[in-house]
Amino acid sequence: MRLAVLFKFAKVLMISRLRSTRRSIVSKSITSRPILIALIGIVLFVAGLFFGYETTVFLSFGGAPLTGPVAHQLVITIFGGIPLFLIGFYFTMGLLWEVNASTEAESTDAINWLPITPSEYVAASALSTSYTYSPLLMVAFGYSLPIGILTGNLAGFLVLVPIALLSTSIGSVSVEILRSALASASTAFNRLGGRITVIMRIVGIILILLVTQLLFSGVFLIQIITSLVGTAAAASFVPVFWPTLAITKLLQSDFLGGARFLGLSVALFLLLSYTALS
Repeated sequence: MRLAVLFKFAKVLMISRLRSTRRSIVSKSITSRPILIALIGIVLFVAGLFFGYETTVFLSFGGAPLTGPVAHQLVITIFGGIPLFLIGFYFTMGLLWEVNASTEAESTDAINWLPITPSEYVAASALSTSYTYSPLLMVAFGYSLPIGILTGNLAGFLVLVPIALLSTSIGSVSVEILRSALASASTAFNRLGGRITVIMRIVGIILILLVTQLLFSGVFLIQIITSLVGTAAAASFVPVFWPTLAITKLLQSDFLGGARFLGLSVALFLLLSYTALS
């Protein structure tokens, strides 16, 4: 895989996608200067620092210690919720893009005829998705940093950073798998022809979107698994919860359990990447 081509194509692909939404939510200056997304991320990071600090002030209101059990439980909740939220957000935004994307913008870009391998395209597309929504990641980092420092959980924050990055990568790669499934379904239905093809294509795409959304719905999966193994162990069987369990186990000083779920999270990302690149 050619890294130079990968990064260049990711930049061009991101600009192409942003231009297709320019009329509604994105200004022309942003579509022509992707660096502004990084600047927006920095601004939101600073804003996150402020709100994170205010959260610690609220926790200490009334003389409650920031290193006490109540504050520690809140840290576990916040730090544990970030990876799960990032996976859901990146996947959902990618899903909305696939539903609302302008086919005209995709078909008129000369980038579609550049000499690039399918694996490079998938990797560049995932990288583009990750960067496009990176300001949200910066907000999460900014919000959790003062909480981690002032509650004595700086080590937990340092562990949260790679887990959060891994979570965004899982969400971005999952979108590529969804995109491939939608493209395959469209191609298969187009070969049939006739009016019935349009109906079958719509139904097929809806089913694909519904199934993939349910697979990334932790609440739905836990309801099913709870009926089989009980509430306590249900989350362990849901892959989207593995990054969350990794950070929460570590914060609870269960280092073996945290390492196990971290390894499972990495394995999940590698499996999804292999599936997307295949």
